[in-house]
Amino acid sequence: MRDERAWTWSDPLVGDDRDAAASAARLLSGTSLVLAGPRGSGRSHLVRAIMTELRSRGVSPAVVRPSAILGDVPLAALDSSGDPRITALRAGEAAPEPAPIVVVDDAQLLDHASATALARAVSGGRAVLLLSVMVPRARARHAPAGDTGVGRVMMRLWLDGFADRDDLREMTTEDAERLLSLFPGSATLDAATTAGLVWRADGSRRLLRELVAEAVQAASAGRDPLLAVREPPAHSRLAGAVELHVADLSDDSRRTLAFLCRVPHISMVDATRFLPQDVLESLLASGLLYADDSPARRLTANELLARESARQLGAERVDALVERAGTRMLRESEEWWSTPISVAVADRWHRGESTSPEMDDIPAAVRARVALDAARAANDAGDVARALAHVARGQRAADTPDLRVERLFATAVLDPRDGDAFADVDEQTLAPVTRRRLHRLRAVLADRGFSAPLLSASDAGTDAEVEDVLARAARHGEQLDWISAAADATLATRLEAAPATRLRALAAAGMAETFLGRWTVAQSHFRAVERLLDARTRTTNLGTLDRLGAILVLLSSAQLAGADGGGAAQRLLAERIVAAREGDGVGLTVAGIAAAIADTNLDRPARALLELETALGRGPRTLTGPDLALVELGVAEALATAGRVEDARLVFDRVEVGDAPQLQHARASVEATLLIAEGRRAEAVGRARDAATLTRGRAVPPMRLRDLFTLLVLGELSDAERAELELLAADSELPLAAVTRERIAAWDGSGPDRDPREELRLHPHWVPTEATATGGPIGRLSPVPLSAAGAAAGGGLELTRREREIALLVDQGLNNREIAERLYLSVRTVESHVYQARQKVEASSRSDLGRIVARADASRGADPSRSRM
Repeated sequence: MRDERAWTWSDPLVGDDRDAAASAARLLSGTSLVLAGPRGSGRSHLVRAIMTELRSRGVSPAVVRPSAILGDVPLAALDSSGDPRITALRAGEAAPEPAPIVVVDDAQLLDHASATALARAVSGGRAVLLLSVMVPRARARHAPAGDTGVGRVMMRLWLDGFADRDDLREMTTEDAERLLSLFPGSATLDAATTAGLVWRADGSRRLLRELVAEAVQAASAGRDPLLAVREPPAHSRLAGAVELHVADLSDDSRRTLAFLCRVPHISMVDATRFLPQDVLESLLASGLLYADDSPARRLTANELLARESARQLGAERVDALVERAGTRMLRESEEWWSTPISVAVADRWHRGESTSPEMDDIPAAVRARVALDAARAANDAGDVARALAHVARGQRAADTPDLRVERLFATAVLDPRDGDAFADVDEQTLAPVTRRRLHRLRAVLADRGFSAPLLSASDAGTDAEVEDVLARAARHGEQLDWISAAADATLATRLEAAPATRLRALAAAGMAETFLGRWTVAQSHFRAVERLLDARTRTTNLGTLDRLGAILVLLSSAQLAGADGGGAAQRLLAERIVAAREGDGVGLTVAGIAAAIADTNLDRPARALLELETALGRGPRTLTGPDLALVELGVAEALATAGRVEDARLVFDRVEVGDAPQLQHARASVEATLLIAEGRRAEAVGRARDAATLTRGRAVPPMRLRDLFTLLVLGELSDAERAELELLAADSELPLAAVTRERIAAWDGSGPDRDPREELRLHPHWVPTEATATGGPIGRLSPVPLSAAGAAAGGGLELTRREREIALLVDQGLNNREIAERLYLSVRTVESHVYQARQKVEASSRSDLGRIVARADASRGADPSRSRM
């Protein structure tokens, strides 16, 4: 069942004039108040909050409850109130002293006689009114559904000077981000889902609440929450809220939304062949449509409202719109072509629905082209079975080489035993776009994953040679031959290629240089990546998947180097919102994977697990192979170091790795951490030694540093290995090396209270920005505060004076030995205090303890300097 706990507004929360206490004071001073706002602006919630304030001051307002059912019955609203004060006002009797406060929510539903009686009472000083009146939204028809004109009459009270007017705006993205924390269960939703819900809510607080409630129910039942809200159950609260929300839209707006829902990502110029341009521009301005940054301005509709628009219009009308578009495109195929319409036509054929002209009248080449578009789209989405169905239909019309490429790819994904599905393909027989696509498909099959889009927005300019070089670099990396990988990736950055391919080349080169420990060179590549991501010109034509893929590499590289990846995490916020608006399942999956990496490094392992699990359960598997395995292993390691051993073991055991040294090393290294957390030290030593064996003699400084330090923590480091560790830490320019030098210098190795899980974490956690920690103007990384446990702990659980003192010194960056020297304690005593304090505040790590206590002190206004003398 839903948790229906009440929630209220506050002025700092929503940003406009919603101070219930101030409004109550105005009413008590004798000033009538009109609250004007569109549907979903929170008028009713504010009215209830003001009534609560009045009652807390000993004033019981008279309440009139208008109804659309009683709207045609004169004075019905007043007669049904049952309040003697309202009866006196209706009869025109003298008002008591002081004049009663009368509350009318949704005053536009009053009958004319009741509205007139109330207006006269106010003008005669016999009553003070609190009215909420619904006004039309900017993109709605002239009046909200159900408005009989009384709303405009009540607004005259303000125009005539008998009342103040407060306008309540529609919910902004910033408002929505803050409101999410008020809704029960919202913390169980992944960040991509919350971004999608905010987009679907269309500025309505009521709609957002119902969306969150439905999504929470779905998530608790193990279903994809975004899929659950796509088609709300009939007669549900969400369905009712959506129906009312869409009812205010004009027929042209609903028809436009319904059409674009069936042909998503159609270009603006093609959409104007069937839809009025002024309606399209109006919906774009109002936020019901989204246009990407490409020159074509590909359009996506708010899916929830578009589907409801289609329901209200009727399936036959929408089908007729789509069929008319398909018919025109097929007849004019030599003049123009739209891939989204082509895919819609193919889907109708797949369902056995004909599109005029009849299929026999359509040239075979055109039918094959329709099937090719649909097969490509299905392969790109990971739906290879559907791709094969479209290919089969196309090949019946014309067995083209391009269709055979799509069939070979889908078949190879279904049966990975096929080593090179494209070995016998004659590239000279392929169209230029397919030839370039062939090289990308080969690269995808090489690692059995879809870590980058198969056909990006700018694929027409992709250089096939660059794709081949990048694929070769990836294979070298899997063998831990990062010298060769860096050489190939750097070569790829120097070849002419489309922006999307160049972006992948720059990201790959930066990653390879990071593995080699050449951080300065890696950063130069990453700055070039950021310049492409920040480019204001549309000529770059990068798709959302292109940008998400690059951000994923930035996050992973920062993790590997021990650098702060907060900047890349900030970029992820914006791109996730774009992916949610475009309705791209693959994009949302990649965004979820990237969020798992970010949350792991922001010391939120539970959030990382939620992001990972939701992403992997979202539609067809679109990320497999080493990319996914490395992310899963990283999450398992974070869970183990945070003490969530059972969760860590479940994630670890499901990861499948092949014979590639890179994955074998990751598995051995993470298993060593997990075994330590499970108290199986002897086995942990064996796996740590396995990992170190794989990196011995290889040019992989960040991996080697971690392997040797793990052996140091376990007490299994030989003298020669210690010398190697110290030399690596001294010579490397990686941020990780600086931390390693400090840890080696402070290493004691003694103390029964030392937690080896904490010691194993060599690189520091990232420092969250305001947006990534608590929510910002472009969305949150996680829909919960940075440390919910810490927030509770800092405000309530008691630390001893010494524990608090030590925690604050930890926050300053002092290690245990430095703290012991400053406070004239033994290192073992400091370790014991740290351990006890962590247990009390449920801190997942030593650094987390310092942050929690420092933040709690700051919120209480404490002077931290008292413990820092």
